[in-house]
Amino acid sequence: MNIEEIALKIELLHRQNLSKSAEITNYTQSALTSKVKKMEAEIGQAVFKRTPQGLKITEVGIQYRNLLQLITQEYEEFLQTIRSEELTTKVNCGASHTTIKIYGAPIVHALNLNNIPLDVDFTVESSNSLNEKVHNAEMNCALTSKPVKIYPDLNYDNIATETFEVISNDKHIINFDERPMITLLVLSKSCMYTRSIVEWLKNNQIPYNMKEIKSVSSILDFLQIDNTLAVLNSKLMDLYNYSNIHSYRLQQLENVINTVFIYKKNESDDPTILQLKKVIESILEPAKEVR
Repeated sequence: MNIEEIALKIELLHRQNLSKSAEITNYTQSALTSKVKKMEAEIGQAVFKRTPQGLKITEVGIQYRNLLQLITQEYEEFLQTIRSEELTTKVNCGASHTTIKIYGAPIVHALNLNNIPLDVDFTVESSNSLNEKVHNAEMNCALTSKPVKIYPDLNYDNIATETFEVISNDKHIINFDERPMITLLVLSKSCMYTRSIVEWLKNNQIPYNMKEIKSVSSILDFLQIDNTLAVLNSKLMDLYNYSNIHSYRLQQLENVINTVFIYKKNESDDPTILQLKKVIESILEPAKEVR
């Protein structure tokens, strides 16, 4: 695209005076006359009327000028976009199903609000899978519950202490002493919350079958069924404003899980990692003040 040629055409169509355009553009008047003729040959119609008072733009000339101005504007917007993308650093950040629901939107909002040039691409998987991918350098970092396996080459910075709730519908309270067959509803079969409640059910010899349901709101619907149990992060329950819920306080069940920010130790001084970590911590500050 010859943007300079387009700008010259716009000048000629706008000013409608070849002698004045010649003064501004450093072209000779005869050269501009040749360009007008070439322009009219290209579109097949006259862009000027020759009158005793001089050149007067035709209706076709006005439409052509508007088109050229639109092309110029879109071209400038295109250049600004690619320049902006060049300045933006892309970050591949992993997140578990729970952490993406709690922190995903606030992270993106904070980045946009503060004009931070980070383009965060979230990958949603289990905490153990994310942990392994950061270790294998398949992604830059991850925000998830603390995984079982700890790699020596990774940092596990504690971001928040989360709690989870074991819940049922308050019209279908479960008597665990009867050891009924439980239907356990979870967002992810491999998350730490699920592992904790599964271990508790096994230790107490309570039979169960597990259903993985990706929608938090759908879990509430399934809780209408007898002997149905769910495990959810406490913050998620606050976000979705659950009602008609019975929460269980189960003995020997530790319902506290650490949420960690995982990244390579050799990238501890990486400004991109530090910037994203700072954004995540800024989201948690109001919650810390409330506590």
